[in-house]
Amino acid sequence: MDPILLSIATAAAGTLAGEAAKGIVAAGRLVKERFGRDEGRELVLLRAETGKIPPEGLAAAIEQACAEDPEFRRQLSELAGKPIQISQVNQAGQQVMFQNNFHGDGPRNVVQGETINIRDLH
Repeated sequence: MDPILLSIATAAAGTLAGEAAKGIVAAGRLVKERFGRDEGRELVLLRAETGKIPPEGLAAAIEQACAEDPEFRRQLSELAGKPIQISQVNQAGQQVMFQNNFHGDGPRNVVQGETINIRDLH
């Protein structure tokens, strides 16, 4: 999960201290405004504010909202002063992370698999 989302979630839950995080606090306010208009997300926000779920739970809800609405993600990135990275999630709800590094000409053929199950090699 992007650390910026965790900071925004902490700010939205009201537990971020210090003057140095004005952009993050502003992003937290934006999350509060947006989540206040959605009953399900408002419940997640309220649970985070009261300490019933950790900031990671709220950050996951913010990440989902960013994945669903690129404009919301852009606004949060602008307020935070840094692009927000969102995780890709496969159909089973599992986080997916790919990283490919090629140097020089790189390989001629590349195959990238998300999930590979090998049952019997005989």
